[in-house]
Amino acid sequence: MIAALPNYLATIETLPLGASILLPDVSWEEYEQMLIDFEEAPHVRLTFDHGRLEIMTLSSEHEGYAGLFTHLISVLTEELNMPFLARRSTTLKRQRFARGAEADDCFYFSHLDVIGNKKKLNLDSDPPPDLAIEVGISHGSMSKLPIYADLQIPELWRFDGNAVEFYQLTESGYVEVAHSQWFPFLTPDVLPQFLWQGNSEDINSMRRTFRVWVQSNLS
Repeated sequence: MIAALPNYLATIETLPLGASILLPDVSWEEYEQMLIDFEEAPHVRLTFDHGRLEIMTLSSEHEGYAGLFTHLISVLTEELNMPFLARRSTTLKRQRFARGAEADDCFYFSHLDVIGNKKKLNLDSDPPPDLAIEVGISHGSMSKLPIYADLQIPELWRFDGNAVEFYQLTESGYVEVAHSQWFPFLTPDVLPQFLWQGNSEDINSMRRTFRVWVQSNLS
């Protein structure tokens, strides 16, 4: 498929921010080659699902919101004295299921000794992240929940610019939940106000006000 589209890189470079294209009949080997081709393009996300490859460009608003979740997780884990590792938009893929995605952020709260020194993840052998973040400001056409389910991500947070949703993985797929399993006092309706503050005002002030909220709900 890719060989028949020699100018696909140039085509993608002309995509407006926040747009996407869907390529059918892409092999796993071609998908892995495109991951290499776009390795130095942080504003591009690739999603692979059984031969379909979606290439999405990210708007500055999307990337701004995506970067705020690390700060929120940092505050939460500091207050709980809880170790964590962030892996940002690391490619998560499992050839066995012919699926792959690049979360906007992902976090490990366990297996830190296994993951800490790895430059790349291989979910066919490495443990998956404990939490993945999906920001839906730039809208793709693929449904990501079945993909993350096959990647075995225990918890997923989604933010569309207005609301946050928490999902937890069960034997039958993801179900929306009212509390995070990692932070049981935290509900999704709390987070948008802090994300809006961090995006429109100042990240440090967002961290301070969120820390006050966390401390008040832990006491």
